[in-house]
Amino acid sequence: MNQDGETPLHLAALQDNIEIVELLLSHGADVNEKNSKGETPLHIAALQNSKETVELLISHGALINEKDGDGETALCNAAELNCKEIAEILIAHGADVNQTNIDGETALHLAAEQNSKDIAELLFSHGVYINAKNIDGETPLHLAALQNKTEIVEFILTHGAYINEEDNDGRTALYNAAEQNCKEAVELLISYGADIDEENNDGRTALYIAKENQNKEIVDLLISHGADTSEISGFSFCSIL
Repeated sequence: MNQDGETPLHLAALQDNIEIVELLLSHGADVNEKNSKGETPLHIAALQNSKETVELLISHGALINEKDGDGETALCNAAELNCKEIAEILIAHGADVNQTNIDGETALHLAAEQNSKDIAELLFSHGVYINAKNIDGETPLHLAALQNKTEIVEFILTHGAYINEEDNDGRTALYNAAEQNCKEAVELLISYGADIDEENNDGRTALYIAKENQNKEIVDLLISHGADTSEISGFSFCSIL
């Protein structure tokens, strides 16, 4: 074991050296030993997108839903890196698609942040909860909108997402998109019926935050779709500077 708590099996998995992995396992190496980050060799193999190594570790008793120090399973790792084949193998061997990390995020949250539609489709087909919330009350839709990931936004919307769901601060996906100047996401959310005048916990709407951020394009877009302008009357773009 080295200073990072890595065993020879961790290192062999890191290098995707299937022969050494097999040799170590045949001589009794602990397939579920954790390094200093709480990662098992399966986590490492998933992070390396090493299909053969993942399958070999599983065949020798690797715990599919074991969590690392951040509460992430190998499936979370695969979702973050858009490794669909790895995700398929893990799910086929019992990976829990609704398992959460220490931030309360499921693999779908992670896929949404990466705009990984293939992973999202796979997770949905195996029962992932589309409206799961993380510790901040954010659904995968919130996170996708926040980063203007329109492909995943549309996928989530067409598979049962609550479009006006609020996070812990009362923010909807539309508010997030407007705040981050994500015009494409704003347009998409509006086209799917997002409530333009929904207020956050401070009583602010998407229009208010777009005006405050000096984003005239989004302001004009929201107004053209009927946003209530009463809360922004009396100040102009220059007056906020």
